[in-house]
Amino acid sequence: MLLAGRNGSAMVASMKHLVCWWLICISCKVVANELPTVAGPAMGTTYRVILGSELPGQTVGAVHRAIEQRIEQLEQATSTWRKQSDVSRFNRASADHWVPVSKDLIAIVQIAQAVHLFSGGAFDITIAPLLRLPQPVSPAARENVLRYVGMRHLDVRSDPPALKKTKGGVELDLGGIGPGYAVDQIGELLLELGSSSHLVELGGEIRAWGYQSDNTCWTVQVRGLHGPKKRVLNPGQALAFASSRPDHVLIDPRTGREARCRYSVISMEASTCAEADAKAVARLINAQAEHVETVRSPADE
Repeated sequence: MLLAGRNGSAMVASMKHLVCWWLICISCKVVANELPTVAGPAMGTTYRVILGSELPGQTVGAVHRAIEQRIEQLEQATSTWRKQSDVSRFNRASADHWVPVSKDLIAIVQIAQAVHLFSGGAFDITIAPLLRLPQPVSPAARENVLRYVGMRHLDVRSDPPALKKTKGGVELDLGGIGPGYAVDQIGELLLELGSSSHLVELGGEIRAWGYQSDNTCWTVQVRGLHGPKKRVLNPGQALAFASSRPDHVLIDPRTGREARCRYSVISMEASTCAEADAKAVARLINAQAEHVETVRSPADE
């Protein structure tokens, strides 16, 4: 996907944030008194964690530090801005060479593969080369870059964890799944630390664990185009969003073609935030492919 800048220049960003123009504000309606909360920057956005109660034998500060350490591990696996991250090293690697990576990156790629199949190819983490193309683009240039896009060009090894590209020039962009995966991992870390009830939000993606202190589900308020709406999250339920507006351009990874967007906000629920995150992006792309005319450059005529 690619988004046109205010001056007509192209801004290349992560797969998810290209379409998230819509401001998603999460405010948690809690029934207890002020609950322990930690927050901070992560993955180019921010995160917030609300604990149902203080953890036995753990100060809030200690919990915060543990979360920050886990986020750092995830950034080192997924950030395309870090030259020595797992994904950056893979992107620079030549073809047919196994690149040792973390188990986190392998897990993300495996989830992405499943959503890729589920969505008919609408979700594709190998879209990175298409994101750098200036728009509009000639058919010849588009076809040339499409040679390097496709999950079929990616081999995965779990033990020891490694990735391999079967064609030079294949690169990954994890913006449409990385934030959701981080939400899942922060939540699982809190379980290990002894929490049975918490809410985790990162960049508008959110997931609930357990119940509030009065045995009710967590309730969040999402502010969007038509005002705030309440959403009730059952234990383990995740919620993710993808959105677009008419002056934005989406790129379908299957064709490399542009589509002008309608105003559209799509939410997706799933049992994990990584899955919800990726499926929301895929659903948006498929919706645009079905209902919006493909924008054709003069060279296509």
